[in-house]
Amino acid sequence: MKKIVTLSILGLLGFVNFSQAQKKDLSTDSIVVIRLNEVTVKTCLKNQTEALKDFFIANKNATTEDILSRLPEINMIKRGSYGTEPLIRSYNTGQSNLLIDGMRIHGACTDKMDPVSIYVEPQNLQSIQVQTSHGTQFGSTLGGTINLKMVSPDIEFNNKLTGNLSSGYQTAANAFFESAVLNYSSNKWAFRGNVTYRNASDYKSSGGTVVPYSAYKKVNYGLSALYLVNEKTTLKTDILLDDGWNIGYPSLPMDVGYAEARIFSISLLKNNPNSKWKNTEYKIYANRIYHAMDDTHRENVAMHMDMPGYSKTWGAFVNSSYSINSKSNLQFRADFSSTNLSASMTMYQAGQSPMYMLTWPNNRNIQTGLAATYKNRFDSLNTIIISTRIDQFINSLTTEEAKNQLSVLQESTATINKTLKNFSLEFEHRFSKQFSASANLGYGERIPTSTELYGFYLFNAFDNYDYIGSSSLNPETAYKADVKLNYTKPGLQIFLVAYASKINQYILGMYQPTLSTMTIGASGVKQFQNISYAILSGAELGIVYKPAKTVQIVSTFKYNYGADNNKTPLPLIAPLKNITSIRKEIKRWNLLAETEMANPQNRVNFLAKENTTNGYVIANVRLGYSGTIQQNNFSINVGVENIFDKAYKEHLDWSNIKRQGRNFYTVFNFYF
Repeated sequence: MKKIVTLSILGLLGFVNFSQAQKKDLSTDSIVVIRLNEVTVKTCLKNQTEALKDFFIANKNATTEDILSRLPEINMIKRGSYGTEPLIRSYNTGQSNLLIDGMRIHGACTDKMDPVSIYVEPQNLQSIQVQTSHGTQFGSTLGGTINLKMVSPDIEFNNKLTGNLSSGYQTAANAFFESAVLNYSSNKWAFRGNVTYRNASDYKSSGGTVVPYSAYKKVNYGLSALYLVNEKTTLKTDILLDDGWNIGYPSLPMDVGYAEARIFSISLLKNNPNSKWKNTEYKIYANRIYHAMDDTHRENVAMHMDMPGYSKTWGAFVNSSYSINSKSNLQFRADFSSTNLSASMTMYQAGQSPMYMLTWPNNRNIQTGLAATYKNRFDSLNTIIISTRIDQFINSLTTEEAKNQLSVLQESTATINKTLKNFSLEFEHRFSKQFSASANLGYGERIPTSTELYGFYLFNAFDNYDYIGSSSLNPETAYKADVKLNYTKPGLQIFLVAYASKINQYILGMYQPTLSTMTIGASGVKQFQNISYAILSGAELGIVYKPAKTVQIVSTFKYNYGADNNKTPLPLIAPLKNITSIRKEIKRWNLLAETEMANPQNRVNFLAKENTTNGYVIANVRLGYSGTIQQNNFSINVGVENIFDKAYKEHLDWSNIKRQGRNFYTVFNFYF
């Protein structure tokens, strides 16, 4: 894979070792792959001579969510210290795909407290693939796809035990971080195991103000085994386990008492460089998510409630690439998945019998899809990429209890059967050795989510309304376009993207005055309905400048705009944001100074009770040192975030919850 810098990963560059961390998948120019080399076992080898550097951020306490928040395409909805929800270019999570190793996984929380990204730690993360223009490879979508690719065992060095140990501390949340990675390789076998533990108390915002209900604890385990069947075939199995408890969400009326994820897969990979069929991967997988919301630690609760949720998915897929000739190739993907969801609420009112209802009435989603991408480099200057996908979705209620409950509010509880179509066409032209441009036109469709179809009195703390679904919703369809400009010469890289889309049959919650609320204190009831259309557009800009061998300056910008058919602003659209970093390396030392700033957001949706947000500027500084102890590598990283103890919040942070104030941290890493 050719090393290039793309705007999609420029947000990380201030923290990244640029020469190693960024790669782009040549199979399609819309797939951005962020290689996290330092989380692979190769950084643990005794013969590694280069200084260990911070591969994506200097604070190695960072979660995968922290990494995602740095990407120009992605904004994060924050409801607490944990479980932030990634949005691609302001498309909501129902309009985009979030996968692990190509596997479909569905959160078990009706309040979106458990996005899939929380189940992958940087210690078991190999790369992040972000697809925008051709984002339908992994499934029908409007916004694109984020695929979190996990690390495989390293079998390159036989009879070697390698690994690393990490320990860190942060002052703002009195937070501890511990992790360990081991890799063992022998002949045709390789094994890799990792564990990460995080324990954070309620964090302090500016001025030392404690933000209650922001603490959390979690532990994450990963185990992989790899077997070389022959020089062209590899068999691999992966197990990913994640447990969290006492997870606080200060922006919500409830916390999480306990949550768990169990993710399993078996893969067969074939690599035959001398054949027309170059690479083929077969995978079968299964996963189960359990999530229990809890309000027992909250004060002044009007009525105690238990709200457990369950998600079970199994599926299979095959990916393959076919070389037509030296200038053109085809990529195929065929996949299948089946997801069962259920969630309930039990309300305990003093002096009365408990009241029970289903909030996600038991339902199943069966998906079958086929995708293909054709790429042709006509000559050294011109390239065309054509992508297409078709999906068949079957949504149904699986119990009589679910059908009976929904029949109270919906006219039909019959099975929903939809066929979705996706298509994109991209043309790229290189004007000179330094300057290139590309244009993409696309069409996409997406099925309504289970919440939008079957949700039953789901309380939304953002606008204080109860929400109910509608099984009569139409799929959303979108016409999309984007233009990319890239200028590169030694020591300077500039990348600009502008995009726009018109989403027909856009799904929004609409106020229903004839319906009574279920939640005490709710402002009313909204039901998901299709409106005629909505517009999403924006731009991303990145500049990377290297004035000297040991100095790098990076600045990135991202801007989003959204409006409905009445030109009313869509809710949860982030304002212009910039991150600028300066990094200096001196032998074994590296120093990074950074500013992060955002404009005020005054274009808000008052019907959704969205508030305007002030702009902010914060500064961070990070210092790292790498060395050796008896031929083993180590690194020490320290830093201060929000140096001036600024009181601020980002626009997508729910409620008026301020972010962390001044935060000192230190992390020690030892590699053997």
